Amino acid sequence: MDTILLPVTSHTGWARDLAAAAAETEAGTKTKAIVMHLFEDGEAETTRSNLDYPVDETLTLDELATRKRGVSATTDVLEDAGIDVQVQGHNGGDEPAGEIVATAEREDADRIYLYSRKRSPAGKAVFGSTIQRVLLNASCPVVVYPFGAR
Repeated sequence: MDTILLPVTSHTGWARDLAAAAAETEAGTKTKAIVMHLFEDGEAETTRSNLDYPVDETLTLDELATRKRGVSATTDVLEDAGIDVQVQGHNGGDEPAGEIVATAEREDADRIYLYSRKRSPAGKAVFGSTIQRVLLNASCPVVVYPFGAR
């Protein structure tokens, strides 16, 4: 069974497109997908408070990740395609690329699927490129789905 890793944001359109591309590519194979949401600073706490859970009840990052719209959109598409799905939530911190690569290695991923958004060369230079860092550091193939391809 192959394992694929799909780090997704809260943008449902991008998440759905990435999942559809992965499902199409993986069609006919026995595949397990790890849908990963990287929580930015303060996002986990905001998500917890928006869910209106009792203060004494704790939710793991994995449980919080299942509540994110992008994660739900991704899991729906993958499950409809017959792909087994596991959701993981992680603290993104200052280095999301490092967390993506570390998760891929820990889970022995066969492929990583990433969604590429349109960014100017100046924006890439100023803000850096998570995709570039994943491409350079991942020990497995990385499939980059281009902005606006669907």
